[in-house]
This record gives sequence, structure tokens and C-alpha cells, in this order.
Amino acid sequence: MLYQELLDSCRDRFDEFFQNVPIFHNQFRWNEYNNACYQLMYSEYLEDSIATVKELKSKIPELTDLCKQCGSFFIPARNKSLPKYDVIMGQQHEEALMKYLSQKLNTEVCRADLEDRSMPDCKVLKSDGTVAAYFEVKFHGAPFVCALQKTGRYCYEGSATLDYKKIEKQLGIIEGLEAPVFYVHWIEYPCLKGVFYETSDQVKQYIAEQHETFEREKREGDEMKSAKAVYLKKMYSPLLQMKDFESFVTELSALL
Repeated sequence: MLYQELLDSCRDRFDEFFQNVPIFHNQFRWNEYNNACYQLMYSEYLEDSIATVKELKSKIPELTDLCKQCGSFFIPARNKSLPKYDVIMGQQHEEALMKYLSQKLNTEVCRADLEDRSMPDCKVLKSDGTVAAYFEVKFHGAPFVCALQKTGRYCYEGSATLDYKKIEKQLGIIEGLEAPVFYVHWIEYPCLKGVFYETSDQVKQYIAEQHETFEREKREGDEMKSAKAVYLKKMYSPLLQMKDFESFVTELSALL
């Protein structure tokens, strides 16, 4: 499985980066339990038959205890945020994914937003230096534990957020780009783990249909940002409409 390869490739980087930061005990780790979650939460279900958490607990005994640990760990920390640290942490994941894809595709994958921060994070280059594709990376290390109460969706399926206004603005900018744009969700929950992606057209359609959005409460750290950089309105991309990491690598390879 490619996601296991990705974790192996960046384990030393993350072990060093998070050595003084409290993270959930199985973050950036993969075992047979996570494989079972991946199969039952994603691979084996269609969009119209999303497994309930109750059903999943009956099939994965370890999930009951892990859900309790997950809530105890993430709910108290939900409203805390350190903007500078969040940016640096996001860059760690972008760089790890770019390095892995560069080696996997045998091409250059680099930043695309150095001159214009509104551009997608990364770009994949062809051998002649032209752009084969752009992609935005969203790392999700904390599930929205209260998702069912707040949005009516299960936490594992409805926690992959996009900043509504930021993405709406970005979609207008990327219309003029000749290469396709993908939104990549790197999910590292205690249960579900993997890299999933959706196209910019999927995101555009989801916004146009005004699907579930949620306006989060302000957090510690928001006052440290400029008003324009604080995005409270969130949209939650549907997990089962996304494709998997293997498909992403295959699609990028075909574009080179």
C-alpha cells in the first residue's frame, strides 16, 4: 500500500519534528487495525451506504476503546491553535509528500505558491519544465469528534475540511490554469489513515450545491492572525467521493 510507503519515507522527519509535541499514540503509524478501518470505512463502502460508527464498532472490536481515547485527546485541544506552528507543520507534510512523489514519479515536484500564496501549494513538472498538474495539500490529524451532532455526518467521513472562502477565491484564480488542479487530503486519524483526493471540478460543484458547511468557533491563536487569514466557515469534503492514493499516483503519471 502506497500510504505505508509514504509513512516509511517520512518517519524520521516526523519523529524529529514532533519529538516535543504531544500527538496521539498511533499517529504516523500503520498496523492491521488501521488496515481494517481503511477497508471498512472507505474501500468497501459506496457513497449511499456509509457505515455507521455503531456498525464499525461491531466489526472492529478495538474501535470502541479507541473512540474513547480519541475523544479524550482531541476534544480538549480542539479550540487551541498556534498559527506559526500550524503553518510550519503544514509545510512539513507538503514537503514530505512532494519528496515522496518526486521519487515515485521520477520527476520534479515543487512548490507552486512562492510568488502567489493564492495558488495551489504544489506542482508536478514534466521533463520539459512545463506543469503537468497542481495540487493543494490539506493535512487532517484531528477528526471532528462532534461532527455527528454539528453536521449530521460521521466523524471519520466528514472531517476533511476546506476553508470555504479561501477555496472559493482560489477556484476563481485557477480557472485560467492549463494544467488540472487536485485537492489532496492527507488523513491521519486514530482510525482512518491515508491520502485521498478530489478534483477542482468536484470541489467547485460541491460549493455550488451548497453542501454542508459549518462555522467554527474562534480559537486561541486567531487573534494572532490578520482578519483576512481567519477562516471560520468550513466545508467538509465527502470521503467516499474521493479517490485513493494509488489512483492519484496513476493519474499524475499519465499526465507526465
